[in-house]
Amino acid sequence: MTAVRKSLACGLAVIIGGLSTPALAHEPILKCVLLDPATVRCRGGYAEGETAQGERLEVIDHADRRLLAGKLGKDGTLTFARPKGPYYVLFDVGPGHQAVVEHDEISLPRASDRARWVRK
Repeated sequence: MTAVRKSLACGLAVIIGGLSTPALAHEPILKCVLLDPATVRCRGGYAEGETAQGERLEVIDHADRRLLAGKLGKDGTLTFARPKGPYYVLFDVGPGHQAVVEHDEISLPRASDRARWVRK
């Protein structure tokens, strides 16, 4: 391979690598806990640690009816009354960038979890 081809190949690899980084940088993360048996709090953010203030969160039942649509607060959380029956929480920040938490994955936080957002 000539020096020119090596330079072009390296340059192309850097460009392609640079283009794929933003897509990975905003991978949505969603965690939900029960504050008590009747109250759910969810926190949305991104893989690199940013909160998702102002982003939309939806609670949808298994018949695809939207039970709640709200926006995450300054701390990236939304607190709501626990729906009766099966449901899931959808954090959708764009095509190919969704996070889902099913109702049976939501429980009281572990005693060792001291994060402020999981406290009442």
